Amino acid sequence: MFAFSVIRELSALRNPSRCTTLWCMNKTEVYSWRLCPELKARLEEAARDEETSVAQLLEKIAREWLALSRREDDDVEEQQRLHREAARHVGSIHGGDPRRAQEASDRVRDKLKKKHVSKRTG
Repeated sequence: MFAFSVIRELSALRNPSRCTTLWCMNKTEVYSWRLCPELKARLEEAARDEETSVAQLLEKIAREWLALSRREDDDVEEQQRLHREAARHVGSIHGGDPRRAQEASDRVRDKLKKKHVSKRTG
C-alpha cells in the first residue's frame, strides 16, 4: 500500500493537475469562511461537474476573479488617461472670431429671420 502511495505521489509531481494531496501541491495557507447551505451545495455540484475538488474550484474562481479585477483596474486607468488627453483639447478649436460664442444667439436669430422672410416673399 505504501509503495502504491509513493508511486502515485511521484506521478503527481510529473503531472501536477493530478495531484490531490497537500504534499505535492505546495499549498500551506488555509482560508475558512461560512456560507449558506444553498451556496455550498452549488459549489459542490459545480466541482462534481468539473471533476475537481471544491478547493480547486474555489482557487480557480478566485484566480479568475483577481485577473478580471486587474483588467478592470487597467480599464479605469486607461479611461482616466483618455479623459486627461481629451481635456487637453477641450476648448481649443479656433475659428478666428473671439466673440462668436457671445454673438451666437443673435446670429442664429438673424439667420432664422432671413430664412422666414425669404419663404414669405418667395
